[in-house]
Amino acid sequence: MIRKVSALLCLVVLASMAALAGDIPFSGSGSSGTVNPGQPFSYNFDGAVFEPDWGIPGVNNGLAVWSGPTIDQFTITFNLAAGIAIDPLNLGTTCNGGPFGGTAFCASPYSQPWNVTTLTADSITFTALPGGDLLINGDPFFVNIFFTGGDPNGASFSGDWVTPVPEPSGFVLFGSGIVALAGVFRRKLLL
Repeated sequence: MIRKVSALLCLVVLASMAALAGDIPFSGSGSSGTVNPGQPFSYNFDGAVFEPDWGIPGVNNGLAVWSGPTIDQFTITFNLAAGIAIDPLNLGTTCNGGPFGGTAFCASPYSQPWNVTTLTADSITFTALPGGDLLINGDPFFVNIFFTGGDPNGASFSGDWVTPVPEPSGFVLFGSGIVALAGVFRRKLLL
């Protein structure tokens, strides 16, 4: 009996640790392809109607469907040639997408784009608003990024999808449950 309970507790702890495991790294290059965990990307899918661009699934290419755990942050860094940069003046303020919607990350139900929390010439981080539209498995979404100073078509890039950090109350609740289970089983052993 004690072995079964111990094994069960170990499985619960391991499952919890796996659920807390964070980032999904990705990288890519070329004009199109897929990035971990299987999301399609494309440079200039719209023919660079407005500005040279990169997107998932591609600017003006509709929506991608997320195939991973819940995400609340997305960071990407490009290896850009001199003079080319992410356009800091073309940040989207709505989730209408397309070639004229601006640089944006939008997840269903598209109430508003995720915040741009870090922006440099070659890197951008989008973060979901507190209580906002997290990216959840099966959700349709899109990412559009526009460039200035030239066309980066095919430039290599790398980044991370980041899972939400659990609230401290979740850890307290989980710990309380483990302590309660241990107490119940200890009491049964003493009887």
